[in-house]
Amino acid sequence: MSQQDLERRIAEFAAIQSWNHNFTLPGGIQTRPAAQTSHGKNLVKWRRIKPLLDIIGVNGKRVLDVGCNEGFFSLELREMGARVLGIDIDRHRIDKARFILDATRKTDVQFEVVDIYSEDFAKKPRFDLCLCMGFLHRIPDPFTAMARLGEKSDIIVFEWKALKFGPHDDAFAYFSPKGTDREDYYGTEYWLLSYAAVEAILRRLGFSRFHRVDDPTQRRAILVAGKVDNPIFNQPDSIIHRGRARAVASHTRRYLRTLMGVISGKVNA
Repeated sequence: MSQQDLERRIAEFAAIQSWNHNFTLPGGIQTRPAAQTSHGKNLVKWRRIKPLLDIIGVNGKRVLDVGCNEGFFSLELREMGARVLGIDIDRHRIDKARFILDATRKTDVQFEVVDIYSEDFAKKPRFDLCLCMGFLHRIPDPFTAMARLGEKSDIIVFEWKALKFGPHDDAFAYFSPKGTDREDYYGTEYWLLSYAAVEAILRRLGFSRFHRVDDPTQRRAILVAGKVDNPIFNQPDSIIHRGRARAVASHTRRYLRTLMGVISGKVNA
């Protein structure tokens, strides 16, 4: 595929749905050229998650990339020696992932349109590892989703936009005030779960081993959960606790903002 063909196809996909992941294709062509500093961007996420995957060990393993989006993490896992199935409910994203796969001439990666709540997903085989990047806050029923994932693998890596106010070690869930994303329906936010809430759900589902990576100054948390042992669970957690004073201050600021909104008529009391 020529450079002009690549640029044309990238633009055609962007006209249907904006690119989420930034790929560098042959000739240095990028799908979403811009500086990546946010913890929600794929290159930043990968720098955070790869050291954990190195410890877990993915070479030769069957990995399920859940909510794979445009396939960036699936392709990186393939480079680490994994055999990967990337799934997403959004056909536009899977079309882009298959385009990237073709443009880079990679193998040992498959992309499918699959809803994790469906019978199609229930029929999928088990995997050595599930990877869930930017997934938990994009689904309306995270408890059922985690239960379904727990049927497919004994080790799951979660990265999500976590609830960042309130006591760090309390199990809170907060419904996102954002409306439905009309341009990217499956990019809509639903529940923002605290770190402890995700872990509490997973414990109910039979997971008993955890490795935690979190900092209250960041919007994204990482949790590796397992039903079986793995070297990652022998590593010390990298987690900074908020402390009660900080939690009270956070709640107070949020309460005052809501109260001012009610007074000004911006919030329906």
